Order: sequence, then C-alpha cells, then structure tokens
Amino acid sequence: MKKYFFILLFVSANLHAQDFGFGCLGLVGGFAGYGIQTYQTKGINDRVDFFNTKYKTSLNSSMKNFGQAAGFRFGINFFEQRFSGFNLSFNGFYQKLSEQNKAIRDSVHIEIAKTFEMKITTFGLGVDFGTHITEILNWKILKVAITYSQADFIESEDRPGELTKKDDYKSKKANIGYSLSTGFVVYLIGNYISLEGSAGYNLFHFQQLQKDDGTVLTVDEQSSLQMPVAIDNGGLAGSIQLNFNFPL
Repeated sequence: MKKYFFILLFVSANLHAQDFGFGCLGLVGGFAGYGIQTYQTKGINDRVDFFNTKYKTSLNSSMKNFGQAAGFRFGINFFEQRFSGFNLSFNGFYQKLSEQNKAIRDSVHIEIAKTFEMKITTFGLGVDFGTHITEILNWKILKVAITYSQADFIESEDRPGELTKKDDYKSKKANIGYSLSTGFVVYLIGNYISLEGSAGYNLFHFQQLQKDDGTVLTVDEQSSLQMPVAIDNGGLAGSIQLNFNFPL
C-alpha cells in the first residue's frame, strides 16, 4: 500500500510542476544577448580633448568623447524555481563591452589614423527575484549581481605603408562592483525559450592603467603626469537576451 502511495505522490507532484512549466527541481539553462553600458571617464576624455586641441588645424575628423560601451553577454542559469507565485533564480555571466573612437589627420600629404578603444570585461554572479504577471509575461522585480571587471585601453596609430603602432594599457587589478536592475521576460515557448530585457545601474571604477612593462597611462601623450583615474564610475545599463531553459 505504501509503495502505491509514494508512486501516486510522485506522479502528482510531477504533474503539478509541469502545470507551471517547471521540472520537479526547477529549471537550468543558459542565455546570450547584447548589452549597453554608460560610464564616466574624465581621464580618458581629457586625453581625447588634448589630442583634438593639439592637432585641431590638421584634423579631417576629430576624436569623440567616451562614455558608452556595447557588446555581447553570455551566461548560465544555474537554478530557477517558483514559490507561491514568485520565482527565484541564480545565474553567472560573462560580458565584454567596448567603445572605439577614431580621428583622421593630415601630415605631410598623408593621412594618419589615430584610434582609442576602451574595453570592459566583466564576470558576474547574480540573483533574480520576480513574479509572473500573465502566462507569458514575467516581471523580474529585482536583479542583483556581484561583478568582477577589468579595463583595457588601447591606443593605436596607422600610417600608410607602416606597421600599426599600438599601446595597450590594462587595469593593474580587477575591480569588484555590483549591479542593480529590473526587467521583463516574454515566454516564447513555455518556460523553456524566452526573451528578456533589463535596465538598471552598474557600479564599478578603475584607477591607473598600465602596459606590461609597467608604463602607466598619462594624462596626455606628451606628459609624464600619470592619469590617476581611468574610469570614475559606471552608470545606466541595458540589455536584451534570449534564454534557453530545460527542467530538472
């Protein structure tokens, strides 16, 4: 009699979970998407302004200021489960964002291209807390993540017939920050394939950047004064991603 009771209990629990689109132990899966990040960088923009001022008479196109990076993000949903109308999920992600600006100037009848590029690479661990509004719409009320980021500033110069001259400055140590956001999920195929959009704020900063030989990025290309802060702070961020889940 006990044997049939436990079989009945297991089948009942399994059917109940399937009604909500979850397996008995929840959902696991992954996601891929695209993100945009604003940031504050007085140091890099001062270097841009110095370059534009120095070569203003020979510039065909001036260098733009920095402050918004974009790129792709990938991640894993370790676990997702629903409790009394709410759902909780844990995830990890990798994100690589970049912003590149270029200037063209004339020098003795040749064109010289100067390029500045900022890269921000981030690993993160997050917790999402949400609720279903309808069968196909979920509101992720709060998404919290601890982030581990590194910055990379690349300055390159291209002259006709010559190899590209490149200087690569990196953060001496990774920065630990955090992100707070909210978003909505639209379920395309049950709870297994969904489209998610999020918006929020990311906090991070980077001080000195340096090359592999120890040379520190300076406030301008002709100064020996070291740039004290490369990125002052993060800012508003947004992302859109496709989620793939399967039940356990």
